Amino acid sequence: MLDRGGAESPGRGAVAGPVASRRERRRALVACAVMVLALHAAFIAHIGGLVPGAAETSLAPMSLRTLPDQAPAGATVEPVGEVVPVEAGAEAVPAAAPAMTPLPPSPRQPRQAREPAAIASQPAVDDDEKASANSDDLRRPADTGPARDFPRPAADEIAMAAAAPAAASANAAADQGEAPLPAATVAEGARPTLLDAGDEPPPLYRTRLPPPVTLHYQVRRGLQRGTGQIRWASAGDRYRLALEARVAGLTLLMQTSEGDIDAHGLAPVRFVDQRARRSAQAANFRRDDGRVTFSGTGIEWPLLAGSQDRLSWMIQLAGIAAAEPDRLVDGGRITMVVIGARGDAGVWAFRYAGRETIETAGGTVNAVKLVRAGRSAYDTSAEVWLDPERWYLPAQATLRNGSGAFEYDLLLERVEPH
Repeated sequence: MLDRGGAESPGRGAVAGPVASRRERRRALVACAVMVLALHAAFIAHIGGLVPGAAETSLAPMSLRTLPDQAPAGATVEPVGEVVPVEAGAEAVPAAAPAMTPLPPSPRQPRQAREPAAIASQPAVDDDEKASANSDDLRRPADTGPARDFPRPAADEIAMAAAAPAAASANAAADQGEAPLPAATVAEGARPTLLDAGDEPPPLYRTRLPPPVTLHYQVRRGLQRGTGQIRWASAGDRYRLALEARVAGLTLLMQTSEGDIDAHGLAPVRFVDQRARRSAQAANFRRDDGRVTFSGTGIEWPLLAGSQDRLSWMIQLAGIAAAEPDRLVDGGRITMVVIGARGDAGVWAFRYAGRETIETAGGTVNAVKLVRAGRSAYDTSAEVWLDPERWYLPAQATLRNGSGAFEYDLLLERVEPH
């Protein structure tokens, strides 16, 4: 082909030559690649033929079976985690999981019963504590009210265990400041007694009880000062008595005594004692079967005629002094059994210690002094000054525990007749 100038230009055939050459090279490369793949496949097939079973082993499906810890007797146990091959061509079926046999529960060790000595070594329960069976009764307000409304406590309010070990008796006695009893008096199978061998029970006295009255006191305990009241009410053959002492805004002591009045004065039926930061405890004077039982301990005491509780003794002492003033002389004594709410009990002998003048908020009192000395280092000691001008009611009363510390000290402020 000629251009306008007559020169020859390149044609289409000349351009198509290089394109065809490139296509041929690509085809050659593809053919070489296919040949290489074919050779690799043949080589792999050849190697597989040289190792018999290699293909089957490498392609065989496998299952894993876990055996239980214990096998039945006589059974062959395979190793745990053994790989079990499945025949080629067979469908792989998972091995059935063995039935799980629940392990028997470990035998619970029975709680060992504590020895009585271990129980006795513990402090008195505040705890609840253990007197909860009659908690409503124990928390009754100590209002006096008309004597005709006094409820008569049931004799079997609290069921108690029969005998108490000597250690428990000593612990309860020491808690209230009473002397521990001889071991023979509370030995197993023996009936406890409040008297030493050869001692006679305290005598019974005539009494002239004071009229219903409220006594207001200043309460002293160490350097602390507070207020207190003794409310005494009686009607017919029933009485109710309550003591409340408060120090620094806290109730130091709250006691109530209820019962009958017989030919020899007060005959308590129920006594409740609540101390600061401690739960209330009760003593029940079971006159139907001649026993004294307690809400917080299994200790029992025989109920001797004329026995008093740790509150009623003050009114009983005033009644005896008013009816038999000839006992208030040198060598004179007034004796009675006094029982607390925590299992403590003992014979209290008040010895005449002369007359003393004491100063009270209500004036000077020419008082008759009686002293109860403890029989051992554990005993509660008491001093009481009776006012002859006010039915021999206490113008001052001081109790100390076994360590000598003040349990309380009451000093009369005024008398409020009902």
